[in-house]
Amino acid sequence: MLGRCGADSPILMRVKSGEVTMKLQNKTVWITGASRGVGEGMARVFHREGADLIISARQEDELNRVRNSCTDGPGKVTVLPFDIADMGEVADAAGRVLADFGCLDVLVNNAGISQRELAKDTDLDVDRRVMEVDFFGPIALTKAMLPRMIEQRSGHLVVTSSVAGKHGVPYRTAYCAAKHALHGWFDTLRIELLEYHIDVMLLVIAGVQSDVAKYALTGDGTEFGHNDWGNGGLSITPEQCGERVVEALQNKEYEPIISIEPALEAMRLKDTDPVAFVQRMHGMMSWMAKKP
Repeated sequence: MLGRCGADSPILMRVKSGEVTMKLQNKTVWITGASRGVGEGMARVFHREGADLIISARQEDELNRVRNSCTDGPGKVTVLPFDIADMGEVADAAGRVLADFGCLDVLVNNAGISQRELAKDTDLDVDRRVMEVDFFGPIALTKAMLPRMIEQRSGHLVVTSSVAGKHGVPYRTAYCAAKHALHGWFDTLRIELLEYHIDVMLLVIAGVQSDVAKYALTGDGTEFGHNDWGNGGLSITPEQCGERVVEALQNKEYEPIISIEPALEAMRLKDTDPVAFVQRMHGMMSWMAKKP
């Protein structure tokens, strides 16, 4: 069994290994959606920081590629493929982790899918699919692991959200709905778990380099197939994102924002001038309609 837990054991600690200071030494971290993008970046950074990793996604070959790229840390990397939208597979994966690992220090609910279509042109089945992947899957996995963390009286729940979880973004109605729902559910869970010393963190992300648009769903459920921002719009690398997450874990932040400046400006505008914000987003919608 891997990992060591306890109410008096901090989620993160610094341990010298030669000249390297590791912040996740002897910690077991489970990351979903770890086969690419933000999840892959977190896997590499967390492993470098000394963690024992469990990495999950649907594609086992891609998970093996990520595992083979984790060469900078001393921890073990376990590949556990499953589909976050299949409740049977979620239960089986959780059961395996509970059986094989004596402790789970950090659960990163990162698996997700985006959307690229106007609400009026999106089939209801697509709305349901986005909600299953982005909302019901993460909360099902969290519910499965909560008894262990409560027993440990320790743990950290991390959820990958987006600026789309803070305000509306055109062509992403279902995605925004799912991310907003995550904030409501996990913000409340944080309150309920306070006495058990279990921390909850939602990552508000925008502008991290990934293929999220490529695999986003269009109105009929087919994949969007390409990046709709261009290289200039995505300036944060997955590894830089992972490093910021480690820092946020160490500081026990509730809602770290990892974002490019235009997205930060939009978030501020939403709070200070809602009318101007809607107009700005409508202009953005018109620009999006011209994208290939």
